[in-house]
Amino acid sequence: MNQNLYLYLDESGNFGSAGRYFTIAAIETNNPKPLQNVMKRTVLKAKKRFPKYAKMNEIKASHSSPIVKEYFLRKIVSKTNLSIRYVAMDKHFVRDELLDDENLLYNYLLKYLIVPVVTKNNPSRLAITLDKRSMKLKSENSFEDYINIILRFDMGYDLDIVVNYVESQNSYLIQAADFVSNAIYTRYEFGYEYFMNILMPKVVDEIHYPSKVLVGT
Repeated sequence: MNQNLYLYLDESGNFGSAGRYFTIAAIETNNPKPLQNVMKRTVLKAKKRFPKYAKMNEIKASHSSPIVKEYFLRKIVSKTNLSIRYVAMDKHFVRDELLDDENLLYNYLLKYLIVPVVTKNNPSRLAITLDKRSMKLKSENSFEDYINIILRFDMGYDLDIVVNYVESQNSYLIQAADFVSNAIYTRYEFGYEYFMNILMPKVVDEIHYPSKVLVGT
């Protein structure tokens, strides 16, 4: 108790017919400043070293070369005060009516990442930051209300929950979550383990949805 925790979340994939998997990654930390500083330096160095990124407002993992992805991921995991959680959803085993209600399903998947953080740490304050441009969040209030009901009313935790929605181009921490989520997605969608192996020392929770399905089969 009596601690602040911060979660930075981003997703890869979609709820439509393209691709089989959808992933959400969460970076958990009790002090976001070290990661923010290293991301800022890494972005500046990448733009200086690789001219094609120089004029970009944001370096997105999905538009980055393998060498740039590796560079960012190694810088992210170099920080000692963070851990990574993720949920990977296999759309082949999810009912169509759930996939059609993106807001409901996205909120439900976020619960799988957030509840264990609170259960394990029992923080006095939890700050959750999400990309404002996420297509899955139809209403900002719907998620904030949902997670408050789950944690404070259903589970009885006495904590202050703050939900922030930011433009990813203005947040180095959401950009870090983007690279993490992309690495996880490439593991499941394409069976490419290299980037995931970089992250593994920091991964504390791997959640597969639906849980009865062996993801990757």
